[in-house]
Amino acid sequence: MANVVTYKAHPDIRCIRMSNGLTSVFVSVLVLAASELAETDRQREFAAWFASHDQGVWGPGTVGFDMSELPWSLDTFAGDRGFVLRVIHVAKARAGWERLGYEPREEWVQHRLDQFRAMVETFSIEHADGSEAAVWTCGRPTQLVLCPVHRVYQHEHGCVLCGDQ
Repeated sequence: MANVVTYKAHPDIRCIRMSNGLTSVFVSVLVLAASELAETDRQREFAAWFASHDQGVWGPGTVGFDMSELPWSLDTFAGDRGFVLRVIHVAKARAGWERLGYEPREEWVQHRLDQFRAMVETFSIEHADGSEAAVWTCGRPTQLVLCPVHRVYQHEHGCVLCGDQ
């Protein structure tokens, strides 16, 4: 099994294919960066959204997503996209990677982050799903809680990094 990140509304953009292990690393580095950068509840929601793609909870090969499923908002789209691009930049700079507890294969992660950045840069708000059910499969988080060990925002079932240990 594997996971795929797609941009179905733009089939000319190659999807991101990742093994289950690489997916865990990809999600973890995005959560580390988003949690470090988040200053508003909106940004904390993005961190929690990334964290919710935890294979330790949902199972291997089940956490891929389409660009339309990120928690984009018409009202805050420019800021949301800017935040996600900053998250990718900080993740590429290896911010917080020492908290992973392992040394990921950097060239694989960096390549997927570059692909993801290209998708985010191309994404157009009219392609956003917008439905709460599609964006938050278990509902929007009622609390935005930091893991006391890893200092990352948790999903509804806990810390994505604690599950990786």
